[in-house]
Amino acid sequence: MTTATSPLRLAPTRSAAVTGLAWGFIAFSTLTVALLTLPLLPGEALVASLGVETGSGGLTGGVAWLIERSNTVAGLLMVGAAVTLALSVALLQRRRWARPAFLGLMAAGFVGVLGGAALTPLTFGFMADAAGEMARYEDSVAGLIGALSVLIMLATALVVLFAWAGWKLTTPAVRAEFERTPVATER
Repeated sequence: MTTATSPLRLAPTRSAAVTGLAWGFIAFSTLTVALLTLPLLPGEALVASLGVETGSGGLTGGVAWLIERSNTVAGLLMVGAAVTLALSVALLQRRRWARPAFLGLMAAGFVGVLGGAALTPLTFGFMADAAGEMARYEDSVAGLIGALSVLIMLATALVVLFAWAGWKLTTPAVRAEFERTPVATER
């Protein structure tokens, strides 16, 4: 009696890449929620705690705008972190709907980071016109250039992470893991 071996095998129940991705985003979103809920300062208290006057020559218009709307920005960040946390937990639990939802989150993150990185250099356009002596202006520009460099490197790392996560979640083995269907063995 001969037995035929099937070229199909059941997908592993848990891949390390998906588990690591889910735990990484759980940690990131939990940290974000914690950082946003600790201060709970209203807009004016935040400005006072920073020791900055809105409209001062040392701030760009974009930064002053963000500080004036810090409660709204913090609220939006809180909602984003909560959605990320919920999707990450669902991804960890291998919910069928979590993979496409997380792919949407990665696509939105990819576009958001690229858009933010593209808009960041426009901060130079918000610099106050001759807001004091030239040395103070040059110090502001030098600090802004350093901050832009860090932001661009961080944005690049995030774009690479989002692209990798999106690619990984579309591989046949990961799709099969969420659909609980057999996948052909790779030769």
